[in-house]
Amino acid sequence: MARTEVRALESGELTAWDELVAGSPQGTVFHTSDWLQKTASSLDRTLVILGCYEDETLIGGCPLLLSNPYGLLRIASSAALLAPYGGIVTAGIESTKRREKELHAEKVIASIRDHIVRKRFDHVDLVNSPGLGDIRGFTRNGWGARVYYTYMLPIDGDVFEHISKNARRSIRKAEKLGITATEHFDPETYWELTKNTFAKQNSQPPFSKKHLVNMLDTIRKKNLGEMWVARTPSGEVAAAEVIICDRKTAHRWSAASSEEHLNTGAASLLLGEVITHFADRNCSSVNLMGGNMARLSAFVSTFNPDLVPYYGVELSGPRYNIINGLNNRVKGVASRLTSRAGTGSPQRR
Repeated sequence: MARTEVRALESGELTAWDELVAGSPQGTVFHTSDWLQKTASSLDRTLVILGCYEDETLIGGCPLLLSNPYGLLRIASSAALLAPYGGIVTAGIESTKRREKELHAEKVIASIRDHIVRKRFDHVDLVNSPGLGDIRGFTRNGWGARVYYTYMLPIDGDVFEHISKNARRSIRKAEKLGITATEHFDPETYWELTKNTFAKQNSQPPFSKKHLVNMLDTIRKKNLGEMWVARTPSGEVAAAEVIICDRKTAHRWSAASSEEHLNTGAASLLLGEVITHFADRNCSSVNLMGGNMARLSAFVSTFNPDLVPYYGVELSGPRYNIINGLNNRVKGVASRLTSRAGTGSPQRR
């Protein structure tokens, strides 16, 4: 009988890990060792890549980013800022039978799940890629589940036959205004556009400039993707996008735009040029992201992509539940006090 073992990979096994990711139905650029190592170092997390072995053959795995907030909680997560998901990967098997593939995935999930449980983390949060459609191995064992969404755009045909009239109109408007799109890598300009984008919603970016620049540096040095910009005839950058690629998909990792040029159609023209570029490179699909925010969904959906779910699972211990509950109460009180002060409500004496 085959022996299954789960253990943390050593540095000399990262090549085998990347080969597993490249051939896995769930594998993405966000699972690769280069991406994981830079994310961990940039966010001051400890990276552990769990490998599931069957008779010394690597058949699956799951990367974990470990943190210790407040010095009290041991947290393990598969996702992080600027990384939408990670989670379980399984080796592809040569079989036309769905049941055999299902049993293979179940074996990997059960082995990794049980290993994680034995580690007794206070909280575990795994956000899996769209390639993992079956999370029953977690939910049947007491884990909570959450559903996320992304937009996937197949680009093996004429994409522009199917985009909405609004998207076509925006692209034509940008063309008439002389806006053009080119590949150009400029982290400083991108950060300024990012701040501008969040400022439109009266908020701040959820990530630091340091973390963004660190990840952009990795994208460039490791040849993981490209930055594209849309410019006005005067040379101003009206919009920008960063696309990162793996073997199967081009991912619209991040996008930003200038409020001043918001109504020029620059963002639509830029995305159209990016789609055309990757279609010419024989990429089968573009992951447009944006499925979890209404404002982003409204824009992305004009290109008529497919809405695709992906799933997160989590497990919490009593210490996490207590501290998280207290933290939420404090935030609630602070919010009410701020609201009362802002509306000038009279205070009791």
